[in-house]
Amino acid sequence: MTDSKNNLLINYNLLTINAMRNVVINVLKDVANNGLPKNHHFYITFDTNYKNIEIPNILKKKYPNEMTIVIENSFWELLVKDNYFSIILSFDNIKTTLVVPFESIILFSDPYANFHLKFPKLEYNKEINNKELFNDRKNIINMTDFKKG
Repeated sequence: MTDSKNNLLINYNLLTINAMRNVVINVLKDVANNGLPKNHHFYITFDTNYKNIEIPNILKKKYPNEMTIVIENSFWELLVKDNYFSIILSFDNIKTTLVVPFESIILFSDPYANFHLKFPKLEYNKEINNKELFNDRKNIINMTDFKKG
């Protein structure tokens, strides 16, 4: 990333968000491969307007902006890919497949472990971009400040 003076900048916000998303990805991969450890359960809130979300229209109407799912006792076929996960959950006793891109996640929580992550809500149909994460310039370090003259 460069600024208008063509100086190298480190985007710590983006690095931190990506690291936090990797925590979620790795936890879900572990659960997909080994099952949910005793007493652990997850609350995942996601933006229902984000691109590539796949939820039935009835759920979209019920949750037009955000939806929270619980991964606890009754879930099936958790599949974790690089950019999304899919899962079958029961809604009113009807098994339903959801496809949730990781970038759509707003909150991830494991109450048993007292572990919670909050992610910035991205604008509808946008991917993470540097402009959104560079708004607070005080978190950006200009590497030229540390170069020897």
